[in-house]
Amino acid sequence: MAKKKKKKDTHVDEIERLPWHMREHIHKLGFSTVEEYKLWCRQHNFCRGLNKNHRQRTDELFALSSINVSQIMANEKKGRNLKEVLPKIYKEELNGENLRNPIAKEIAYAFERSNSRENLLHLMLYIGEHSDLLKDASYIKGFEMIANHADSWIRPLESWFVKRHNRDWQFSQLLRHLFVKYDIPQFMDRVWLTENETYQNWYKHIGSGQNIRTAPEMPVTLTKKMAHHFLSAPKQYNVDEALRWGQVQALGGDKRLVDALRGTRLIENFSNDDFWLNVIRFFIANPMLDVRHVNPIVDFIWNHKFANQRVFVERGVVEEIGPPQPNFSMRGRTPRKLLSQVNDWHRQLGKESKQESYEWEHSEIGDLVVKEQRMDNYTPRYWRIQELLSTDELIEEGRVMKHCVVTYSESCFTGKTSIWSMETEDEYGKNNVLTIEVLMAEKLIRQVRGKRNRLPTPKERSLLKRWVRKEKLEIADYVKFEGE
Repeated sequence: MAKKKKKKDTHVDEIERLPWHMREHIHKLGFSTVEEYKLWCRQHNFCRGLNKNHRQRTDELFALSSINVSQIMANEKKGRNLKEVLPKIYKEELNGENLRNPIAKEIAYAFERSNSRENLLHLMLYIGEHSDLLKDASYIKGFEMIANHADSWIRPLESWFVKRHNRDWQFSQLLRHLFVKYDIPQFMDRVWLTENETYQNWYKHIGSGQNIRTAPEMPVTLTKKMAHHFLSAPKQYNVDEALRWGQVQALGGDKRLVDALRGTRLIENFSNDDFWLNVIRFFIANPMLDVRHVNPIVDFIWNHKFANQRVFVERGVVEEIGPPQPNFSMRGRTPRKLLSQVNDWHRQLGKESKQESYEWEHSEIGDLVVKEQRMDNYTPRYWRIQELLSTDELIEEGRVMKHCVVTYSESCFTGKTSIWSMETEDEYGKNNVLTIEVLMAEKLIRQVRGKRNRLPTPKERSLLKRWVRKEKLEIADYVKFEGE
């Protein structure tokens, strides 16, 4: 009986017959057969051809690097499973610089920063095995902070199990399992995604059943009623906003006023709080005052009562003097008179001499230029979003747009804030469209206004969101657009 011929390995032959650059590319992607490679291309909407140019190969490599770290770690064939990769990062055999995957990079950087590396390894191994939270990079900072507070865990990590698939809910329940005996508001969960240890201690303080009024390092004195309302703040608020929410609600105000205050310097700054409570009472006592005036009024009062003035006494010599009206009081103020004073101040700001000017470097955020080809005209229109880099530019922006953006000059100079101008340019010239404020520490857009404080149009919002995606920014949820 004749022996059967051994079947040839057609997979190997098929790969070997490919051009050398494709053989190397497929092996680099980690596939052993052409069928595996073609299936992957189909799943990720790539061409299934076998002779691709450099750009196509680069796009595929980039797509592979964007696959979440949990999938890479779970792939045993690549030696990247969870139990193997995390110890290597812990032992510094892998670091953020030699990892392609963005989530893996964040994990490595968390270990580099961590004050409790062993607890972080223990936590991440358990989380990776019992939940899918490692599929989302936004929680990695939270794990780093939780591990730093491991001495305060009130229950064993091993007794926590996932009961739902929603990741926010999983993270929330993990926090409550490790730190909480009593109810705690949901907005407090976000403190673990920051490096604010004071607020993390407040979380543990409330979770142990104690009152927020007695929390360490409280910046304000809360009444019982304020403390009660603080605990009911909306879940999208941060802790500073929740403190103002508690004050405003207890004094008889509403969410509309709190949302207006969220765009002012009264968030994150609680100095001279007794005086500012009187300002809040003024807003509450005048409910027909359009809340779009809240921010300009707060800026006006702060600059007149608290901001030191800088004057040049001779060439190159600056002297700092006190604020113009240190005894400014809300007593007897009416909305009409106060708005008249604010408007007079704005007009004066547009006439400031250059001796008060600052200049500063461009921030790490990039500009945006978009070419719009119009159907009714052969000449295109260009949209630009660019940073304003001097007091003089802020003055000109405020003069054209009829608002008080120049008051941010010092904040821009110190790097706390950056101010951006959206403009268009066509055959008729340039036209200022929007002024944008970005809080640099959080890469958060806090204000977007057109001329005379109008709201952005849908077209402008579309361009703004394009810039946000490009530069990985966020828009505060209290920023309003036309039609909302």
